[in-house]
Amino acid sequence: MRIVKMLAPGGEGMAPDADNSACGKPETGPGTWISDYTARLAKTFEDSMQAGASTANRWASRSLQDQKWSIDNVTAEAIADWEELTPLAGRWLDLWLEAAQQAVKGARPGER
Repeated sequence: MRIVKMLAPGGEGMAPDADNSACGKPETGPGTWISDYTARLAKTFEDSMQAGASTANRWASRSLQDQKWSIDNVTAEAIADWEELTPLAGRWLDLWLEAAQQAVKGARPGER
């Protein structure tokens, strides 16, 4: 069974296949993959922490203000948070799937 290549929002390959020519760069080995993967993992972690801090700051500021909370305002803020955090969840899923694909490739050495 072959896992379908997934693309990141920026267009770069998130789950490189054995033939990485579709991304415009040849795969040079597991060291190159892990280096690239670790950089993307760190960037996703950093972006997640920034988004979480921003969301927490918005809700904390709102709770300290002397304005009424209405269903409309809370719903609008929750939707804005959802729209900001959903792409991050997708990036985490892409990274997890890529790691799983690499583990499967490692278990079947004939497919490298």
